[in-house]
Amino acid sequence: MSSQLEVILVIPDAHHPYIDKRAWKLMLTAAKDLKPKHLVIIGDFVDFYTVSDHSKDPKRAGKLLEEVNAGNKALDEVDALGAKNKIFIAGNHCDRLQRYLQNKAPELFDFVDVPSLLQLKKRGYKYVPYKEHTKLGKIYLTHDVGSAGRTATFAALDTYQHSVITGHAHRMQYIVEGNATGEVMLSAQFGWLGDAKKIDYMQQVKVKKNWALGFGIGYMDPKTGLCYMIPVPIINYTCVVNGKLYRG
Repeated sequence: MSSQLEVILVIPDAHHPYIDKRAWKLMLTAAKDLKPKHLVIIGDFVDFYTVSDHSKDPKRAGKLLEEVNAGNKALDEVDALGAKNKIFIAGNHCDRLQRYLQNKAPELFDFVDVPSLLQLKKRGYKYVPYKEHTKLGKIYLTHDVGSAGRTATFAALDTYQHSVITGHAHRMQYIVEGNATGEVMLSAQFGWLGDAKKIDYMQQVKVKKNWALGFGIGYMDPKTGLCYMIPVPIINYTCVVNGKLYRG
């Protein structure tokens, strides 16, 4: 690897505290060796199940503090990787808190938010609100474009007409297309890191069939801004990064 290239780590939807613990630990182990300069949390880092509009399991409801504490503990682990440039993109699950406050506790709207609960400013993150985007080099980063399912990655490419990384659909997809001018465009998502057993709004067979454990890595050329992205699927709690096999 050229010493000029800057390493990127993309952490997909994790849904703390409902994380797949083995997959999370495996990702962290590989990331420690990777030593990323750029860290991107692509959304839904915390589940915010407690403030969801959906019908909730009474055993899991009413535990917002536990969710926030789990998110902060996980961020401590991520921060220990030592990335210099850190981006936290809010997802639709993060947006659950804002909607809850707007609808049920507007008096607290200006006092409670995701960045403050997760101490993002103190931690040195650039915060990107849900439904907005940012860029890293020449690639756009956003949680979603309002689409889910198998076609979400194509929808993101069609929406941006530019290279883009998204989350949300929990799939491992990588698309490269060109256009009439000869420009090459990438659209990718890098799976998720959540615990499938905690999904109570979808049939388990669909979760197992469609969603993939994994994460993303990449290398940015600071001279051109081009980002060379690589999906890292987690298969039977193993993954390969830079030719090294990791076991969870």
